[in-house]
Amino acid sequence: MSITLDSETARDLIETKLRVLTEKIEKILKKWNTNSIDEFINGAKTGTLPEAEDDAIDLQNLRDKRNEIEKLLLGLQ
Repeated sequence: MSITLDSETARDLIETKLRVLTEKIEKILKKWNTNSIDEFINGAKTGTLPEAEDDAIDLQNLRDKRNEIEKLLLGLQ
């Protein structure tokens, strides 16, 4: 299926998705009192943050998705 969107609508949708992903990332980092995604993932891997594995997986997936969405936004410019 294919749809056509004007660039302004597409940009708004992509920016909204980026905000949602960023909010989810920030929520996880805040929960664990961490400022960096890499720091958090490293802490989960090394055991410094016990029982953080599930959130680390979620965080990695969110970061990957955010990177994909950012590439889409760059393609609109």
